[in-house]
Amino acid sequence: MSELPPLPARRPSGSRRTVLPPAPAPARRSRLARVLSALAVLTSLTVLVSSVGGYLLAQRYDGQVERIPRVFPDDRRPQPAPRDPRTILVVGSDSRSGLQAGEGTQGSGEEFVEGQRSDTMILVHLYGGRDLAELISLPRDSWVTIPAHTDPSGRAVPAAQAKLNAAFEQGGPALLIRTIEAMSSLRIDHYAQVDFDGFLTLVDTLGGVEVCLSEPARDEVSGIDLPAGRQTVSGPQALAYVRQRAGLPRGDLDRIARQQQFLGSIVRKTLSAGTLLNPFRLDAVLDVTTDALQVDSGTSLDDLRDLALRLRTFQAGGIVFDTLPVADIDARRDRQAVVLLDQPRVRALFARLRADLPPGSPGTRPAPPPPLIVEPRNIRVRVINGSGVPGLGQRAFDELASAGFLVVDRPVDRGRPSRTTTVFHGPERADSARTLAAAVPGARTRLDPARGRVLDLVVGSGWAGTRPVRVTPPGGPVPATAPPTTAAQDPCVV
Repeated sequence: MSELPPLPARRPSGSRRTVLPPAPAPARRSRLARVLSALAVLTSLTVLVSSVGGYLLAQRYDGQVERIPRVFPDDRRPQPAPRDPRTILVVGSDSRSGLQAGEGTQGSGEEFVEGQRSDTMILVHLYGGRDLAELISLPRDSWVTIPAHTDPSGRAVPAAQAKLNAAFEQGGPALLIRTIEAMSSLRIDHYAQVDFDGFLTLVDTLGGVEVCLSEPARDEVSGIDLPAGRQTVSGPQALAYVRQRAGLPRGDLDRIARQQQFLGSIVRKTLSAGTLLNPFRLDAVLDVTTDALQVDSGTSLDDLRDLALRLRTFQAGGIVFDTLPVADIDARRDRQAVVLLDQPRVRALFARLRADLPPGSPGTRPAPPPPLIVEPRNIRVRVINGSGVPGLGQRAFDELASAGFLVVDRPVDRGRPSRTTTVFHGPERADSARTLAAAVPGARTRLDPARGRVLDLVVGSGWAGTRPVRVTPPGGPVPATAPPTTAAQDPCVV
């Protein structure tokens, strides 16, 4: 076991070059600071390499980038992949040092967590010999094995299963990197960390960023209050947009979809002539991003130059978004809600990255899901309101009936309140369950050997209505796998 370094301290305003001893963080970097600040890293790299003077700009701004010591404490790490790719772990973090429970918005009681937390984790894989980067979002509640380690107090901590975010809380960047490398056998070459202030300032420096919502978004926890449709958001509005988690049908997965949409939007704006050809705006963007950026102490100026040369000809279409495959977004472990990963698909994704093969390469494309073969009119459904929201069961009953399902009995209220909608089915109704789940955004299926020909739909509080489904008769054509999402696309999200 290797001893882990203490958590890196935040830099006080005006400091540029060195990591100072730990100091209390202001209250504004409390729970509100758990953000998608990672996009500032991507923006700074993209701007550096997209401008004619990118190589010289890397040298100029290197002095503003803060270094974090001992992020990679040992040499027992995976070997580099062929063709010399680069993999960067980007973390948007929040420091709670110096705060007391109940201060600001960071919570109290069981919800209060001291120290440092990571709200956003993205693996950026730069493919060797290609103008292609893949950004893989890692759900923070993923249930993983955290390796044995020694905590900052010198206590030996055995390996244990916990949420991925707990690795950062317990041991900072070093333990988080060890955890991800252990689960992926993928070598992480560099570490980058960005703060809340950098996110807000970057968005305002760009003059706002366009987002698109498929329906209005309002939530007291995140503070979001935006109408449906396309709109330009400022720093505080952007923060609420990427922070909202409560009320989304798929929880953190829908929030990740928003974050990826926002990343694509900010990349397109950064690469636009309005930014690249405006020296004053370009200088301001670089100044903001590099001032907010921390990297591992092993990332040298030569490394930044290498990254600049690799990314010089990148376009928005060469930035691909992905997310670790998930099997269950609302599982329970140790009396807490966690995300269970789809292990076979996760292993396939990491194997592809280790081989430096981009999405869609021959032999790497995952098998498409089996087609839906049972029409809604042939599916009998019983509705159970498990949301704790009065009247939601009747609403689901009516919407399913309008969608063509054969809804039986009347909706009843029972069970422990849950956010996720679940389809319970018997052994002979798996195909019917897949059709029903496809018609209900965010729904999952679960086998219950005791159930017969009728499906039980337990409605969760994240119910977002129904959507049309496309049914393929047995023997018909199998739907093609959807192409990867890139930064050149501009989808509307929930």
